[in-house]
Amino acid sequence: MSAPAAGPETGFRALLERGEEAQVVLFRLGGEVHGCDIRLVEEVVTKERIHPLPDVPAHVLGVLLLRGEMVPVLDLAPALGLELRERAMPAVMVVTLGDRRVGVAAEAVREVLGVQPDAVRPAPHTGGDRDAYVAGVARLGARLVTLIDLAEILRERTTLDAGERP
Repeated sequence: MSAPAAGPETGFRALLERGEEAQVVLFRLGGEVHGCDIRLVEEVVTKERIHPLPDVPAHVLGVLLLRGEMVPVLDLAPALGLELRERAMPAVMVVTLGDRRVGVAAEAVREVLGVQPDAVRPAPHTGGDRDAYVAGVARLGARLVTLIDLAEILRERTTLDAGERP
């Protein structure tokens, strides 16, 4: 089953801007807790080996063999000014991009939570690339969670979508 495509009217940012509750997957990256739109994440794979590939860009960790399919796994931490702390065997969020799948590496994938619109505030501007990918900051109980527009990062940082938008 593939995740629904999130077009401009149904994307993560639009959902937050309309003041609707967002379901987010919480994950740790660079030692920080982030959240992304659950509609993009098809599954989470843990404790599986990433097979390195020769002559690929640094952000491509390798491929994950998933039920006979080779799924490329990406390190998107640099797009957020972070460093992936668990490169040997990261948790991988498998995301559908059109008719292809790609894995996004994280140190851990924690849980799925509903984020109420009144819990979301604009993110402070840093002046870097990160500003384009942060949809806001949510207060969830005693913790702050950076809400990441994962679809935007994948559109900007990969060529895997072959012109299609997640």
